[in-house]
Amino acid sequence: MLTVRALSEPQLFGFEKNWAELLSRSDADPLFMSWPWLVSWWEVWGNKLNLQLLLLAVYDRDDQLVALAPLYVSRYRTPIGWNLKRLHVIGNAWKLGPTVRTEYVSCICDRQYKEQALEALSFYLKGEAWDELILADATESEVVGWGQALEHQMSVTCHVRSEVEGIAIDTAGSYDEWLASLGKNTRLKVYNRRSLFEGALGGHRLAWSDHENFLEILNDFHVTRWGKPCFDADAVRFHRLLLARLGDTQKAQLSVLKAGENVVSVLYDIHARNRIYNLQAGFREQFHPKISLGTLHLGYSIEDAFRNVEIDSYDLLAGSGKNTFYKSRFKGQTVRFPTVEYVRSPVLKAAYGARGYLPQSLVSSVNRFFRL
Repeated sequence: MLTVRALSEPQLFGFEKNWAELLSRSDADPLFMSWPWLVSWWEVWGNKLNLQLLLLAVYDRDDQLVALAPLYVSRYRTPIGWNLKRLHVIGNAWKLGPTVRTEYVSCICDRQYKEQALEALSFYLKGEAWDELILADATESEVVGWGQALEHQMSVTCHVRSEVEGIAIDTAGSYDEWLASLGKNTRLKVYNRRSLFEGALGGHRLAWSDHENFLEILNDFHVTRWGKPCFDADAVRFHRLLLARLGDTQKAQLSVLKAGENVVSVLYDIHARNRIYNLQAGFREQFHPKISLGTLHLGYSIEDAFRNVEIDSYDLLAGSGKNTFYKSRFKGQTVRFPTVEYVRSPVLKAAYGARGYLPQSLVSSVNRFFRL
């Protein structure tokens, strides 16, 4: 009933309307699995990392698009000249190089065809030559779905390589109740210090429309605090492309805090469908001994999300702070992002099996040899 076709790179760049329409009929993430995000990622890193596009489109008997698997192929050679072929999802470059992070990774499937589409994709991939499929920072349901479909079509083993946690705040309820649920110290930083910031320090918040200048300010804050920019040249290019491509259902929400005329904090959010994503933040670290600018700024944006009836989640995403996992203090829901590897190659399966019997000193050598 379903047909799978591999689309070309020119088709990828011309697929915006079809992609957006399918995304609206799916449960895939409305930002990270959107055309603006993934096509911008591919434009920046596709050629640089020498990747081969494998964009698979699934159609029903009426030639209606019902699923997309935005994959690509990477190849590498072991020290003895053995060539290996990995499949990845566009948006992450696991063990290939630094790029921006793409979370909630999945296929984009019409809700009515999810199971059938994964089966059709797995059947198609059965006829392709590859050694491993990597799902990096995927949704837990996607890991289960792909595993079941692949195992039904071929012999694969699944290895969980890592798992990170993020925090998403449910903003569909009462802001006052959420604020009251916070610890005393967190509530002080999120809300109560506004009186000091807005009063004696002459602070205020405002929207920022100059994308170029905003990214420069964000990087400058990170150089001061971390010793390196938040975004390297490639990541800056990616975000410029992304911000220029955001459509009607996505909107950048760039905001700054000013003390007098000086910008002291910036917050990079994007609104997609019913969710706000907090992509990055930067601030003057030694601003005032009683004020945590980053937390204060987040507090303003989280309140806005609660007050907006169209928003039901403010997503802090994966990653920790400089010293602690500060996101857990915001009383949100924990989201887990596993990175899994589906291994098809018999030799790699044997290598994984052998690792369990080797001393730790030799495991790292096996990992380096096979790039496991």
